[in-house]
Amino acid sequence: MDMSPNGIRLGAVELRGWQVHKLDPVPDDVSGQWSAYLVRVNYDFAVADDIPAPQWAEVRFEFPPGTFVADALPRSVEETTSAAAYTLTSQLNFVRREAGPGRWRPGSAADTIPMPVFLSRVECTGVGGDFVRWRHVGALTGGTHTAGLVLLVPHGVEALAVVASGTYHLETPPELKLRPVGRRDSFTVALPTATRAQQQPLAVVRERRERGAPRIFISYAHDNREHKAAVRQFHDFLTDWGADVHYDQNGLDSQRNWDKWIVTGILRSDFVLPIASPAYLAASQDELPPGQHKAAEFEYLRLADLLHRERETWTKKILPVILPGRSADEIPLSFLPGIVTHHTVTSYSAEGARTLIAVLGGGRAAG
Repeated sequence: MDMSPNGIRLGAVELRGWQVHKLDPVPDDVSGQWSAYLVRVNYDFAVADDIPAPQWAEVRFEFPPGTFVADALPRSVEETTSAAAYTLTSQLNFVRREAGPGRWRPGSAADTIPMPVFLSRVECTGVGGDFVRWRHVGALTGGTHTAGLVLLVPHGVEALAVVASGTYHLETPPELKLRPVGRRDSFTVALPTATRAQQQPLAVVRERRERGAPRIFISYAHDNREHKAAVRQFHDFLTDWGADVHYDQNGLDSQRNWDKWIVTGILRSDFVLPIASPAYLAASQDELPPGQHKAAEFEYLRLADLLHRERETWTKKILPVILPGRSADEIPLSFLPGIVTHHTVTSYSAEGARTLIAVLGGGRAAG
């Protein structure tokens, strides 16, 4: 069970852990380019007893380019269906499991795939592309809902970046001018690679946030090779300390939508750590050479906008950091270096980052 998505809230939808199994054998037209995975997805709908249930609610998962949803379950449910067992065909499609031996070896996750009762109409879209969406319509019930999908992932990818979103529709009096709120979030799912993973669910380390450690987004500019190496050392120190660090050099073995990656990474973080440097300062002052450090400029503008809209919340979440050899003069003025605390790291150790660790160790920022 991979717990990476567990506890992520998308409005009225809350994600739970995924079960991921590597499939073998796979069709010849697949094996040359992709690895195949059977994924069991779990999510909750927050339906309160004292208010009307939403008319519909949906959950959507987007995968990196080059990844394909070969099939999904449920595909289309028009009325209440009973619990049933499914299996996969040789072409990796879901079908009802019949009595007797199947094509998969006994004990394989693909041999018998149990699915629960479906009480509402379910519409599925995205099969054959790089996303999947399940919309539940009418008679929504609370509790955990389960779905399944077969993912084709390029060979060599060990972790999959997923962007999730949840949406729902709730009738409210027009005069209140209210509308339901959904949101996007991102997480990374580890993919099993060892042969033994074909025989049992993937066992991975639980998401650090379940132990109370913070989620951190490192925002920095690629000034030069030495600065990038220093940021890498800082990242390694934070990871060893126990933080869940969102860092642009991780997960580069698959294509990435940088806009989504940056925005969801910032919004789901407990703290954002802007790293002081000449190029980062230049990004904040619109003084960058044309075409250079565009990612740092994009990140800075998002953070400045959040500070403008929700200053109290984001002043607590944005913690400017000065690495060895850098200066407080390189902190963007939007982050108020003269009146708001910044953190000087003298070495990549708990003592060298004492003030920063004290804040991070206190848990998540308010808000």
